[in-house]
Amino acid sequence: MEQNKDNFKDKLFFGQEGEKDIALKLIEKGFYILPLYQFQDEIAPQIITKNKRITSPDLICFKNGEIVFFEVKSKNQWVNFTGDLETGCNYKHYEDYKKLSLETKIKLYIVFNHVSGKEQGIYYVNVLENGRYWDGKAKNKQYKEEYFWSKKQLTKL
Repeated sequence: MEQNKDNFKDKLFFGQEGEKDIALKLIEKGFYILPLYQFQDEIAPQIITKNKRITSPDLICFKNGEIVFFEVKSKNQWVNFTGDLETGCNYKHYEDYKKLSLETKIKLYIVFNHVSGKEQGIYYVNVLENGRYWDGKAKNKQYKEEYFWSKKQLTKL
């Protein structure tokens, strides 16, 4: 399905609402929050280095002298892969988040806010946790590459 401007705004709003929900939960747990989605809706914020730009996670959080990154993904459904429930994100973004965590030595968690269905809830995983790569190929169609983690690998927030 082609994404038009209104469709993009609906998805953006859905994502930002999820980010707000997660930020409030993290604040309740004692974190200080610096949300990065506040600058410009149409462009994902980037962390800039001398040689490259890396997609930035949604939230930079501070607690007890530590910095932690959180990337929020709002979801309507799980993926059933050979009987195992999974959730995931765009593979290119996953690669950026993993690289950022490895290069900065700062923990980066991807938070999945599953807002509907039987398995509703907020779950998170360290981006360095091994998951499953999917090349996006399915029944004569090509989708974007994605990276998935099993529900068994996730921790409930």
